[in-house]
Amino acid sequence: MSNHSMTPTPTGSAPLTEQRASGSSRLTYDHALSPIGRGKGWWRGVLFIAFLVAGFFATSLTIGLIGFGISALTGELTEAQMTAMMETGVVPMTPSIFVTNNLALAALLPLAYLGQRMLFGVRPGTISSVTGRFRWSWFRKLALVIVPVFAVYSAALFLLEPAELNIDGTAMLMLAFVLLTTPFQAAAEEYVARGGFQRAAGSWFAGPQLSFIVGTAVSATLFCLAHGAGDWWLIGYYFFFGVIMSVTVKYTGGLESAVLIHASNNVMLFIPAVLTGQLSEGIDRSAGAGGPIMLLPAAFLAVVAAFVIWRAKKEGIETTTAPLVTAKQRREAEARAAYELHAQQQAQLAQQAAQQPMQTYGGTPSHAYGQVPSQPQPGSPPPADTTGGRD
Repeated sequence: MSNHSMTPTPTGSAPLTEQRASGSSRLTYDHALSPIGRGKGWWRGVLFIAFLVAGFFATSLTIGLIGFGISALTGELTEAQMTAMMETGVVPMTPSIFVTNNLALAALLPLAYLGQRMLFGVRPGTISSVTGRFRWSWFRKLALVIVPVFAVYSAALFLLEPAELNIDGTAMLMLAFVLLTTPFQAAAEEYVARGGFQRAAGSWFAGPQLSFIVGTAVSATLFCLAHGAGDWWLIGYYFFFGVIMSVTVKYTGGLESAVLIHASNNVMLFIPAVLTGQLSEGIDRSAGAGGPIMLLPAAFLAVVAAFVIWRAKKEGIETTTAPLVTAKQRREAEARAAYELHAQQQAQLAQQAAQQPMQTYGGTPSHAYGQVPSQPQPGSPPPADTTGGRD
């Protein structure tokens, strides 16, 4: 699904909406669509997966092929290279092919938002995290650690197997494309695989454990198949990468950490591949391209994921959300809430009216009923003369 390099390879229904109902059970990110997608709603997850798979082929066959056309017209891709590509299956990475491949994958990002909205009806932001948004503060805190760690990791791999630098205009152009487009390519893969495939398959089950197991298996398998590897070591690595990302997403409550790890991995491994000219030769995923060396990046990935999960727990990162419900259920809940509020207000008004004393129209009289104010009662002194003795 992405253009990885080197041995440690980078890798008619009513609309629906969400409701955060108080008192309801909390769900993890991977299981949040279950109230909508299980039972009679099973078709939503099926169509979401099909929509994303179709989108992958559509963008690859349109945007991706543009790169081949540009490379052929500009002479970046020679006839000999095209012949070798057909024979070996290894695609040479010209700047045009590389950037259009990344853009084709990045185009899947809005499709993930769109597919979830159309088929599950929840707010677009819920695909990013349990809070309904991409948590940039959490992302930045992690980046201060994760990016330098991957930089050191990439440098160590280069020193273990050094190669001659080949820095020219093409290399600098490729480097710019790596820095500008690879983060979006990696983010799109996470939104599709973990935000789409994982949650769509997980929505079929009420139980959180079964939901996570099936969702992880489906997303990791499709993620692995999308990379088209023919080597069993590489296949195992891609599948393991998908599983680790699913675990990380579950225990951090969103895609931020997975996007950061995936982007850091790809960018930091592409940089030396570009500067040594290895990336231009293409990405070989054929049988024999991998080997036991793939255990090294797999172990490193597991350590990084463990750190991220520990850090999320230490920071108190939110990992659960209230169940998501259909628009019909929300309207019914809002109607009940409005009725109950109206009933409470009417009861309060009735109680206040019962507690107020009886009053006559125009105000409370200042004398006892049955008495004439101007007539003194027997035994009472005469009223004071207020005229000053004047007639």
